[in-house]
Amino acid sequence: ARVSAREALVIPLLEVAVLAVAGLELTRGRLTPGQVLAAGEYVVLATGISALVSSASRLAMARATAGRVAEVLAEPPVTYGGTRLPEGPGALEFRGVTARGAGGDGRSPGGTVLADVWLTVPGGALVAVVGRSGSGKSLLAALAGRLADPDEGEVLLDGVPLRDLDRSALRGAVAYGFERPVLLGETFADAIGMGQRTARADEVVRQAVAARADAFLRRLPQGYRTRPADAPLSGGEVQRVGLARAFVQAGRVLVLDDVAASLDTVTEHHISQVLTGALAGRTRLVVTHRASTAARADHVIWLDGGGVRGQGTHRELWALPEYRAAFRPDPPGAGPGTGAATRTGSAA
Repeated sequence: ARVSAREALVIPLLEVAVLAVAGLELTRGRLTPGQVLAAGEYVVLATGISALVSSASRLAMARATAGRVAEVLAEPPVTYGGTRLPEGPGALEFRGVTARGAGGDGRSPGGTVLADVWLTVPGGALVAVVGRSGSGKSLLAALAGRLADPDEGEVLLDGVPLRDLDRSALRGAVAYGFERPVLLGETFADAIGMGQRTARADEVVRQAVAARADAFLRRLPQGYRTRPADAPLSGGEVQRVGLARAFVQAGRVLVLDDVAASLDTVTEHHISQVLTGALAGRTRLVVTHRASTAARADHVIWLDGGGVRGQGTHRELWALPEYRAAFRPDPPGAGPGTGAATRTGSAA
């Protein structure tokens, strides 16, 4: 729309400018009436060509968009059960879980990322999930709230298989924060309160403060009522808005998938304090590449080679050289292994 508006303004001005210059040259005797007429025709021709190029560009964008929409529509619908979730601490169980990632085209099946995983995430605990890129951390996080289903085995929340849970019960119990959150809604206030019909304005602000997003949101032209499309944010700022949304939605389980990737160390430390303070009592499953985050966790799950390599506290696991190596950056050019791209994104 902005491109079309620009064209609607620039093209008439160009026509006027060409005709004005040609008319001036005609009065000076440097051009003939036929040449002035030809110049006007050339402007009309150039305008038509510009419109064709613009239409072709928009057509290419439309085709790409249609392809993405077709991919979404091709996804099989998720079916939910009718079981209500009983009271519980938010304990998660993975029983014999095997899950495959997506192929290189993002649609065909890829290699096995997690194989025969058995583990328990204690209710109310802060649990860090660590491992090298491609070890299946993000896929494990997706399985925890049924953003993806395992190919074999099952995941249970407080003793109930996720497949059996009623949709509202599951979505109300598990909240997510992502490395690259998508901000939906007319305003930032809508984006933070998305999915919560009863989210009050004061609760939105309170959780934005907890996520260190309040200060820069208040500096925007219309504050929390600013449209996300009108206020480009840095990667770290987008992550903080996404964190605020996750904090507002947090039920008994909060899953954070590498949400500190673009945060500075001060903000990351503050978020960790929120996780261990205001959000204590909820089950917090945190995918991280940072040793400092793992050190603050009650329990660490170390993934490697398609399964659980080890569990324990960060201090206990730190004695192992292979565990320490999991926090080192991957060498340049190294990428995740086969099947690292999952149905919900990278399996990093």
